[in-house]
Amino acid sequence: MTRVLVPIDGSSQSTDALEEAFDLFPGAEIHVLHVIQVTRVPSDPGMTPYEYAKEKGQAFLEDAATTADTHGRRIETALIEGHTARTVLRYIDEHDIDHVVMGSTGRSGMSRVLLGSVAEAVTRRAPVSVTIAR
Repeated sequence: MTRVLVPIDGSSQSTDALEEAFDLFPGAEIHVLHVIQVTRVPSDPGMTPYEYAKEKGQAFLEDAATTADTHGRRIETALIEGHTARTVLRYIDEHDIDHVVMGSTGRSGMSRVLLGSVAEAVTRRAPVSVTIAR
């Protein structure tokens, strides 16, 4: 069975990528990955930035499961902390992924310039084909 990885970050582009994966790979096992990165301080003083990032990531995965349900599909989900591109690449190797479908952008503006494009890094380094959903 074909295994397809869809990294998500909560952006509309990553949701589009998940829907594209369902369309392009109707019989595939779909893996949805969110990489936890602490980028914001929560407004709740009782919550650490890590807890906030983890909670947001879990919410993204729950949204992906809802999207899968609307398509009559089941997904495997993973929530992992790390550097986004490296974590995606490691996940590909560790789970025998055959194809990656990801959004064209997640970050925008200056953060994209400073941090680089995850989609670009994965596309250049992945040992499998990568489809970029726009």
